[in-house]
Amino acid sequence: MPHAFGLFWDVDGTMAETEEDGHRQAFNAAFAERGLPWRWSMDNYGQLLQVSGGEERLRHWLATVPSGAPGDQAGQRAMAADLQERKQVHYGHIVGAGVLAPRPGVVRLIQAAAAAGWRQWIVTTSRRQAVAALLRSQPFQPLASAFCGWVCGDDVTRKKPDPQAYAMALRQSGLAPHQVVALEDSPHGLKAVCRAGLRCLVTPSRFTVGQRFAGAAAVVNHLGDGPQQPATVVLGPALGPQAHVDLAYLQDLLPGAHPPSASPRPRS
Repeated sequence: MPHAFGLFWDVDGTMAETEEDGHRQAFNAAFAERGLPWRWSMDNYGQLLQVSGGEERLRHWLATVPSGAPGDQAGQRAMAADLQERKQVHYGHIVGAGVLAPRPGVVRLIQAAAAAGWRQWIVTTSRRQAVAALLRSQPFQPLASAFCGWVCGDDVTRKKPDPQAYAMALRQSGLAPHQVVALEDSPHGLKAVCRAGLRCLVTPSRFTVGQRFAGAAAVVNHLGDGPQQPATVVLGPALGPQAHVDLAYLQDLLPGAHPPSASPRPRS
């Protein structure tokens, strides 16, 4: 299909601010449930996000935490697996309460791409259980049918910044790299996209705003949603008068279109 296009969506931090408002709180609830003395602050969690994957994050923490963790690797792995399972339960409760809202423009763009026949995939390091919980929640449930498929952390052996998840999504979607734009919020996600040979639009989250995104086709503060929430370009081509990311803007980021600017644009 020469005119087919694809939109590959990261979830955490890209579709919603799930890290601060969801995952971090769920980890802390799991610690409290197990009687453990740890609580991850915003600063703690921001540093831990350098490790991709929840269980991997826990293993890293347990290997470095001063006290309260098993001293052997087998014990640490067992504790991490248990805490990750309890965290998923707490995350499901948080998401089910409907407190996680889509970021500006997410609903609009997903619906526009679906109406235009774009093939949309979720490509995330989160577990399938967490993605399912999010897409069952009221703000996101109407969007679930727009996705052709998901590639989740359960499906890969190497997580972002490794490109395995994006390579898998390409194979399953039947799309070629020059037909796809991926949306990410983090340097790890951007690296995974670039290593898979795709173009990436970055919308930094609360944890990644101000970080460097070398190799991005464009960086915007968010996707934009109506005159009350205009998007701002940080790097890349200017937006049209509507001041939001639309399908035409995404197509312009693909190979063969006008090359994106290499110079950062001033924030407004």
